[in-house]
Amino acid sequence: MQMIIVLDPGHGGHDPGAVGPTGLREADVVLDVARRARLLFDAGGHDCRLTRDADAYVTLETRADFANRLGADLFVSIHCNAAESRDAHGTETWYYEGSDVGEQIATLTQSHLLQRCGRRDRGIKATRSFSVLRRTRMPAVLVELAFISNRGEEYRLRHEGFRSLAAVAVYDAVNEWAEVSAV
Repeated sequence: MQMIIVLDPGHGGHDPGAVGPTGLREADVVLDVARRARLLFDAGGHDCRLTRDADAYVTLETRADFANRLGADLFVSIHCNAAESRDAHGTETWYYEGSDVGEQIATLTQSHLLQRCGRRDRGIKATRSFSVLRRTRMPAVLVELAFISNRGEEYRLRHEGFRSLAAVAVYDAVNEWAEVSAV
């Protein structure tokens, strides 16, 4: 089943997102992961679009409007987490509170990220406060791959192997959801 999937690499341009202890920028990591995932989706016969494909600033409203105008089947926002505590670590996936389909996709995404990337499970979480989850009209999730503020996780985020595994995890989760929802 061909789907229109919008991948949203967070931040960009004058908003680098979180910056790791050695200077790695969240905006750069998540753009690379999104590009890798797009290649997988395109090869798998899906129509995959990015909200940004360069180091450019795109407003939260514009990101959601883009997906809504396309009539996307799914929206996945990709981020790296950060915390004041340099010991914080792990992966978490968010969905819009009250969205049963969003919760289903978040559960699959979290599961695949944990299997592929081997990070600590920080769980799936519901929210009404994330603009891109609130404004999109299709099921949407926001993934926090790892803590860029943690030196060990920043090290992993810096490497192509980890980024490829994260991209494959997102791809696998979406395909599993598509198979389950088509039944």
